[in-house]
Amino acid sequence: MQNYEKDWQDYRHRRNVFLLVFLGYVPTDGLVAILSEKLFHTFRPAFVAASLWMAWFVYCGVRASRWRCPRCGNWFFGSWWYSLWPLAWRCVHCGLPKYAKEGQEFKGPGEPRLS
Repeated sequence: MQNYEKDWQDYRHRRNVFLLVFLGYVPTDGLVAILSEKLFHTFRPAFVAASLWMAWFVYCGVRASRWRCPRCGNWFFGSWWYSLWPLAWRCVHCGLPKYAKEGQEFKGPGEPRLS
């Protein structure tokens, strides 16, 4: 069994960056709007900042949802036409549980779960 800790740290980093971009949009663009109105008497810099922030948001979301499974190497949350991010608790391809540690037992997607 492989040690997946570095891979999970990479996933957590991608997820946290996405959340910070998501939560920081309104305060940041609001501040840019207030400053641009006071300094330049226009909201155009706020529109530019909002557009750039939205593009960054999309980039971070795609980057987080297309994270590769440390076990099988496929996209953990889906394929090219769908994504279960952030709802998937297992790799949709090999069944590796999210945040699995070295030596942790897991069942593949087609194997029965006896609990």
